[in-house]
Amino acid sequence: MKGLNISFLSLIFLFVFCTNLALSDSRYTISDILIEIDTENIVNVRNSAILKAQIEAYRRMILPITHPDDYDKVFPIENILLNSLVSGVELKEELILQNKYKANFTINFNQMRVREFFKKNQILYSVTESKPISLLPVIYLSSDQLFLENVWYNSWAENNTNKDIFNLDIVKRSELKISVPNVEDLLSLNISEEPAVKNLKNTIFIWANYFTEDDNTMEMNTIVKSVFNNKNNTFTANFNSLPNEKNINFINRTVKSLQQKLFNNWVSSTATLDLVSSYKFRFLGSDLKDWYVMESKLLNIESISRISIEYYEIGTLKGTIHFSGGLDKL
Repeated sequence: MKGLNISFLSLIFLFVFCTNLALSDSRYTISDILIEIDTENIVNVRNSAILKAQIEAYRRMILPITHPDDYDKVFPIENILLNSLVSGVELKEELILQNKYKANFTINFNQMRVREFFKKNQILYSVTESKPISLLPVIYLSSDQLFLENVWYNSWAENNTNKDIFNLDIVKRSELKISVPNVEDLLSLNISEEPAVKNLKNTIFIWANYFTEDDNTMEMNTIVKSVFNNKNNTFTANFNSLPNEKNINFINRTVKSLQQKLFNNWVSSTATLDLVSSYKFRFLGSDLKDWYVMESKLLNIESISRISIEYYEIGTLKGTIHFSGGLDKL
């Protein structure tokens, strides 16, 4: 068991936790929810708009953090239950016309109630802040198709939209010091010797073999290896083009599918329900008020489920933090 020394005088420690708290809170505030209702009866139209905004905000909140297999367990949701998860509704803009209503809402959710709701329903969800995950996607092309390599890399960059939780740092083949002419060389690559690979703990290797058949249909065979939280996962996926599908669209569709599979693996590997660990700590300070301030800040961090105190004497307090994730994420 690793020990964790906590000193109230450590401003850096407090700053890190406060930053994580702000990032965590932002996931439960959904802004720019545009609602438009065509109606000639405006008596209760605002209440109807608020309900529609809450449903849309809830959908947008759960999509980036829940495993797709669990989505149907929590959506759709009963209105009464949804209301209990909402902590505030902000009406940013409103326009009432004779037969039309338009509004812009911000919906705030109570993160503790959401977490309790997920736990009660045994929902896999990830709130682990993602440092950029090193992605090495190599695509093998024939000499007359080399122009598609940039299409491949650009597609990965354009689909990298969930950066709070699943942020991909794309390493191009040309950026590697060591040549990887085949899939065996890629999967056995010593990434510690590659300066372009910044995250050695969480990495993804993809080898994609792209080719065109005699009838001009396209095919892509891939082998994917991911390492998340020291958990290795390898899978293969084969893709075929649709009738009259352009090569750019085919590559983009393939990338979206692979990214979704990888995100599912990430959620499973970092799921809050699976990774509750205990870390010992020691607080040095003679004023308990200082500890109470820090304890309050810690308990507001979603990944910390509870703090237990096991020993106290003047100047020293010892206990355990129960935290979802690895110590490097504190």
